[in-house]
This record gives sequence, C-alpha cells and structure tokens, in this order.
Amino acid sequence: MNRRTFFKRMQGRTTLSRNLASGLEEYTGSWEYNDVAHLLKRTMFGARKSDVGYFLGMSCSDAVDQLLNSIQPVSPPLRDYGLLQDNDGTLFDDPGVSAGQTWIDNLNRLDDPGMAGAVKSARIDSLRKWWVGIMLNQKRSIGEKMLLFWHHHFSVQREEVDNATHLYRHHQLLRNNILGNVRELTKQVTVDPAMLIHLNGYLNAKSAPDENYARELQELFTVGKGDDSRYTESDVQQAARLLTGWRIHDDTLTAYLDISKHDTSSKSFSAFYANTTIAGSEDGTSEIDRFINMIFDTSECPKFICRKLYRWFVYYQIDDTTEATVITPMAELLRNSNYEVKPVLSALLKSSHFFDLRNRACYIKSPYDFLVGTMRELDIAVPAYTDYVNGYPVFKSVYDKAVEMQQDLFQPPDVSGWPSYYQDPMYYETWVNSNSLPRRAAFTDSLLAQDMVDLKAFAQYSSDPANPDKLVEDLSTILLRYPLSDNGRLYVKNNFLINNTGNDSYWTDAWNNNDLAMIHSSIADLLKFMLNLPEFHLC
Repeated sequence: MNRRTFFKRMQGRTTLSRNLASGLEEYTGSWEYNDVAHLLKRTMFGARKSDVGYFLGMSCSDAVDQLLNSIQPVSPPLRDYGLLQDNDGTLFDDPGVSAGQTWIDNLNRLDDPGMAGAVKSARIDSLRKWWVGIMLNQKRSIGEKMLLFWHHHFSVQREEVDNATHLYRHHQLLRNNILGNVRELTKQVTVDPAMLIHLNGYLNAKSAPDENYARELQELFTVGKGDDSRYTESDVQQAARLLTGWRIHDDTLTAYLDISKHDTSSKSFSAFYANTTIAGSEDGTSEIDRFINMIFDTSECPKFICRKLYRWFVYYQIDDTTEATVITPMAELLRNSNYEVKPVLSALLKSSHFFDLRNRACYIKSPYDFLVGTMRELDIAVPAYTDYVNGYPVFKSVYDKAVEMQQDLFQPPDVSGWPSYYQDPMYYETWVNSNSLPRRAAFTDSLLAQDMVDLKAFAQYSSDPANPDKLVEDLSTILLRYPLSDNGRLYVKNNFLINNTGNDSYWTDAWNNNDLAMIHSSIADLLKFMLNLPEFHLC
C-alpha cells in the first residue's frame, strides 16, 4: 500500500470535525476494553491484553494514578562491544571498562582522536540499545512515553554533542525529572553540558555573545512564537548576555561559570517580561534562576508547555474551543501547582476531553509506538534490558528500524525535535511516506515470518477462539483502535479462517482438534493482514 492509498483509506477517520465542548471535568463514562486501551496506547508504547486486563480491575482515576506513580529507576547502559579499531585499523580496548560493566563513570580521555572517536561511538551505540531495551521492557507507567516527550522538547543531537557521557547525563537529567518541575528542569537543562555544546552555550562570551540558546529557549522551550508570545530581539540579546561564560571542565565533563567571560552588567527585558531588569553578578546560577522565573511568570509560558503536552497525548490540532476549555485551565493548574507536571497530566488523562470518542484513533503512530508497541501487543518475548549479550542485538535491530522510519534517538532532525509533533498542518501524517510505509509492513511481516509470535497463545486471548466470528472480533479489538466493519470482519473470517467454505466448522474443527499446522498458518495470515491495515497505524 502506498501513501496515497493509505490516506484515502483513512479519509473521514482522522479528519473528523472537532468542535469538542468537553473539558477537564472528570470522565464518568464507560470503563471497558477500548477505554483502557485508549489510555494505555497514549501513555505507554502499546497496550498488551494483560495490561488492559490489569487496569480494567480498577477505576479510571486509580488507573491514571498508577501510571503516574509507578515510575522506577533503571540501571545504566553496559559495555556490549569488544575490541575497537582506530583510524589505521589497529585494534585497541576501551580502558577500564570490562564487558558487562557500565562506562558512565569512566572518563578516560584518549589522546589519539581516532581511538577516542571509536570509544565514543561504541558507547553511544550501547546507550541507544539500552534505551530501546527499557522501552520494550517498560513497566505499567507513563515514564517511557514521557521521557521521549522531554527528549523531543529539549532536543539534543549526537551529531553535535558526540560524547557518550554528555548524552547519558542529559538523558538521566530528563529521566530524573520525568514528572517533576518543568521550571526547575529548564534551569538545569540551561547549564547541562550536552545542551551547552548543542546550542553553542560553551562558546558564549561577553566579548561575543552567542544568541543560539537564548533564542531557542524562548522560541522552542518556554513561550513559543505564537501571536501572544511577544518577546523581542532585544530580549534574545539580553538573554544571551546573561548566559555568557558557561564552560565545561575537560576532566569532569561538568559545567562551571568562567567569570572572566561572563557579562556582569545588568540585563533589561521588554514589556512582555514586565520590563524586568536582572542585576548582573558573579553568580551565574542566581541570574539564571531569576531569568527562568521571569519567563515562567508570563501568561504564555504555561500555555505553550500545555499545548505541547496536549499535542503529545491527545491531538495535534488545537482550535479556539479547546484552547478555552482545556489549554487555559491546564495552564492555570500548571501555574498553581508551581509548575509541577504531574497534577496537570493527572487532570488531562482523567478528563472527559481525553476520553472523547473524537480524540481516539485520531493520529498516526510514531515509529516507536509502531515498533515497540507492536512487539509488546503481540507478546513477543524479549530479553531484559540489562541483558547485554542476548538483548542488545535485539534492541539494536529495533533502533535501526526506527531510524529507517525517521525517528533516531539522540538525533532528532534539529533543535525543534521531530516535525511530526509540531509541523502544521501535517503533523503525524509525515510519519507515513513512500519510504516508511513499506518498512512498517516489512517489519510486521518479519515478526510473523521469524516465528517470533506464539500464534496459538495469541489466538487464546479470544474468549472463544474456536468460534471464528468471536476470534476475529476479539483480535481486532486487541490490535485495532478503529473497529473493522461488518464486511471487514466477514472478509477476514472467510479468507483466513474458513477458507471461503461458508462453513464455520472448518475452523472450529481445526481448533478443537488442535490442528497446529492449520492454526499457525491461519492465524499468521490473519495477523499479517490486520497488521498491514491502515487502521493498525492509528493510535
């Protein structure tokens, strides 16, 4: 299926008229399989049947609470690579790090640029494998989906940073603040070495102020560039002066203020920032505190952040009604909660607006939603994320496929993150093109061809797998957010279960007689068909 056919099939399903009057009032509707699956697919990567069943046993409010309160720490990435090769082909080791040990505290700096480059590349590769492994092994928590949000929001690129330690520490900064205080996180990101490198902060000096981070902090991270975001070029210039002098220790790879390069004079900002003047000092941290507080005191900053959260978890288009009934109260809650993110997400995910039928199955899965979500929903067994011998090769294959589908961890296209999350008017539609769509089909086909799915066990998720009608209904409920039509279910049954005989007993007898050859081939063909439907790409 090509891109044009895909969107033709989706016409009328992703472009429903909005005009939603629902707001942040608590959802009191049904709490059935599809309701739970909607919540889980938006807050996790995929919704396994066992997870849906687990949350069905509690209320909607309790389910959201558990998703928000079950974030757990993870152990660090491990060395999974052998000897490395320098520029002339000579083999050498990563000193001080044995196989299966972590390299995160090993800051050996190699003099040979070729050797140093190989070490950095090997460590960054292990970092990426490790992260994919955590996604595949995620707990019943919003943590991994929220972590990817912050990686998109505070985007840094391996291409620019090119240091495994910086990238890991940046990742941990985000992970440690997944549902914390966004204002405090912004302060920490401002002097995070990875961000200092990525946006030239480590070159910013009073003799030659660099406006890169000062501009992106306002345009991309805090107040945006909408009609009500009225910061000025002078504000960018003043911010650049305030941020001068931050450097990175060669030995510890930590940030510090070089006061000789810091502008200690006062910085004055525009009416958008209430004509605030921040006195210069030799304490760059206190200046940053006052500067970030000034930005977050604007009425636009909490709205901008809430719009990004809304687009990530609910829908990419925000009309005037949604702005008034959802975004504005979310922003008020964020401000009143002292910029803690958890209360805001709790209100959004428990709201009637979130569960409105027009906010379901309305956007296209990202590559990681597609890849990781599919493997989890098919209950494919994967090694623990700590298993560097057996697991890292599996995780690397998933990472490589995500890159092919346009989502590269530690390498978003630019500081804005991935266009599918912000680029009007197409947004999520850009995930699907003539290159990525065939790769998605090839991936799901390969899962079935390699016997990675326990086909009979998956069929037994049906309440009555011997009944072909019930089997099709139940499996489509598990896999598809948009239900098959009556004709669609009949087509699937006839073509993949009863061999166009018109006789349901053809399948029932095969199931009851445990005809494994027929069961496996029939379920494999049925799943291959369903996983290639446009409906399967909807979240």
